[in-house]
Amino acid sequence: MIDINKIKYEFKRYVSNYDPKSERIKLKISHIVRVANNCKLLAQNLNLSEEEINLAEAIGYFHDIGRFEQVRIANTFSDRDSKINHGELGAKILFEDGLIRNFIKNSKYDKIIKTAVINHNRARIENNISEKEMLFSKIIRDADKLDILYVLTFEEFPAIFWYDDFDCEKISDSIFEEFKNHSGITYNNIKNNADQILIFYAYIYDLYFKYTLDALKEKKYLDMFTKRVLENFSSPILHRQMKEVKAVYKDYLG
Repeated sequence: MIDINKIKYEFKRYVSNYDPKSERIKLKISHIVRVANNCKLLAQNLNLSEEEINLAEAIGYFHDIGRFEQVRIANTFSDRDSKINHGELGAKILFEDGLIRNFIKNSKYDKIIKTAVINHNRARIENNISEKEMLFSKIIRDADKLDILYVLTFEEFPAIFWYDDFDCEKISDSIFEEFKNHSGITYNNIKNNADQILIFYAYIYDLYFKYTLDALKEKKYLDMFTKRVLENFSSPILHRQMKEVKAVYKDYLG
């Protein structure tokens, strides 16, 4: 039995070990709470059982648990800069270090939780996992991406990007072609903030559920992010590219 109120209580207790005045910590906590709620709403939309809905919400609370140690160790939430995979670190903290037992005494759902946490930030979900593990991995990935797109729209714009420079002439041709071909973006090919823009638009190609796609269209996150991009990048070439980006994602979303 999953007691979601206990999980919420233990989550608050765990994150209280980190600097409550830190803007990074506050932003990460609010992100996790929203993702957990997205998981709950998505599981309800899929007509899952009450216990499965609670499990989905619990995974939302667990998915970024590794972020707090990551920022303590490396002072960044960037896996690339810290050389720390926060999904794998979270799974280690939960299962090797035993933190999961503070949240859930029974080990019945351990494999599903661990698989979902490890897979939530991978380029693709691993093969050879069970049907249930696949379902909850898809739920957390959709819920997480939907909130990241919320963050793009409402949080401090410069904090979204890896680099400080917004004076970029254009999105690289190879990155642009990947997006137009409906494929994921090759992170290693990203050289500047213009290239990084397309990471977020390419999320649409990795969403699994109609509920998530419909929510994305209804909330108009990509339209609002496009507006912010045009306001923050001045290059005429990039502005022309963004018109094509908008046409591509509008056509894809329908």
